[in-house]
Amino acid sequence: MAPQTPRSKQTEPNSNASRSDNNIAVSLLSRAHSPTTASTIFTEKIKTRPLYLKPSDPDSNTANAQQARRRSRQRAIESRKKKLKPQPLSSRQKRALCLYDIPKSAQKYSIYEPLHKMWIGYIQEVLGEKCTPVTAATAAKLCSADFHGAEVEVVRSRCVGRVGTKGIVVKDSKFVFEIVTKKDQVKVLPKEHTMFRFTVPPPGSAAEEEKVVDLVFELHGDQFIYRAADRANRKFKSHFQPDL
Repeated sequence: MAPQTPRSKQTEPNSNASRSDNNIAVSLLSRAHSPTTASTIFTEKIKTRPLYLKPSDPDSNTANAQQARRRSRQRAIESRKKKLKPQPLSSRQKRALCLYDIPKSAQKYSIYEPLHKMWIGYIQEVLGEKCTPVTAATAAKLCSADFHGAEVEVVRSRCVGRVGTKGIVVKDSKFVFEIVTKKDQVKVLPKEHTMFRFTVPPPGSAAEEEKVVDLVFELHGDQFIYRAADRANRKFKSHFQPDL
């Protein structure tokens, strides 16, 4: 007789347990189904059922993967667009290209006369219909107004050569007024230590009814060193100026 291989004690209980589990499952299924249907259900639903180590939803995993791929494609497209988009010019490059300079063909007083007429209508709306009296609220609005198109004249300056210079403002920057004179010349007038004068005619109806004369304003450049965009949001208050 061939020698028999002794069985290990550990395998017998496991095999018995699996048989008992299978028998229990099959016996329970056979109560509700036929033997063939019970064995099919046991094989497909219990015996070959995958066991997930972590609960997950296959549909959600697919959706997350699609979103991740979509985001990666979007980032790749944005990076390519950034590479193709030109970088903005710096202030030094803009000055080197003379982007802020007025060309010689545009340095004519007649070109800016319609702009001055538009500015007169604008400043009359700021002052009101009758333009008088000029209250503190109206003066604050006047200080915050835009002076592109205003005709200003230098009445006081530390540089005597600038006194009497008159022209239409074509550029109102932070520190200077750039004007075009009637001689078709561009002048750069610093605001510091300079006093400007500008005239506002009254509206046609007010001038005819009450014979109101032109309003003359003097602008202290030292207190006006702001850009036009910053001045629009700034609140001006009246206070004592010892150097005036």
